[in-house]
Amino acid sequence: MAVLDLGASDGEARVYVGGLGSATTVGFARVTGHPGLAGRGRHVLVDLIGSGWSDHDDTFGHTIDEHAGTVLGVLEALDLRKVTLVGHSLGGSVVISAAARRPELVGELVVAEPNLDPGVGTFSAEISAYDEDAFVAAGHQSFVDRFLKEEPQFGRTVARWSPRGLHRTAVSLLAARPATFREQLGAFAGPRRYISGELSYEDLEPLRQAGCDVRVVPGAGHVLMDDNLDGFVAALR
Repeated sequence: MAVLDLGASDGEARVYVGGLGSATTVGFARVTGHPGLAGRGRHVLVDLIGSGWSDHDDTFGHTIDEHAGTVLGVLEALDLRKVTLVGHSLGGSVVISAAARRPELVGELVVAEPNLDPGVGTFSAEISAYDEDAFVAAGHQSFVDRFLKEEPQFGRTVARWSPRGLHRTAVSLLAARPATFREQLGAFAGPRRYISGELSYEDLEPLRQAGCDVRVVPGAGHVLMDDNLDGFVAALR
């Protein structure tokens, strides 16, 4: 796994996981380098297996719980305890799963517009509409070509994903599970922060009622750190 470990090794640690199609080491780079966070504690950016600069491995299942297990493996390998887990979109679902499995390793859970409910997702639904082999044969490249024209940085990180890994992750993200990510988030006993973009128009009241500290980033849609970096960092801090 590719892990970018920044800041003071003995400082308070934030561990970051990015969204579907992104690379954490790209998507959160400007966040951790922002004057509001740079030099404040330790920042650990984790590229999931099959994404970014981590290895591809088509024998890996790429389920959300398996991705969560690899993130927990990073915490163990770096001997990190009581960390702040920060996840955006897919990454939010992954860190929710990780916190549910090993709550003693997590001091605070911070999620930015994660997938909370089965079947709810846009990019993941587009990917999941393909059969896995068809996605590998042509679907992945069609997404890469499209995003290189529309959103070049995202297109480049989509290109770095394993095609099978991207498809399997999307399918798992939408799948039904014994306890939804929303239920797992509500059950976490530690501090929970939910960050939403003003332009995403999410229904946030149920999250407030569940005890989440809800922050709204002005002028931002789903990719909050690109739409309003200063606002996202303020909500994160």
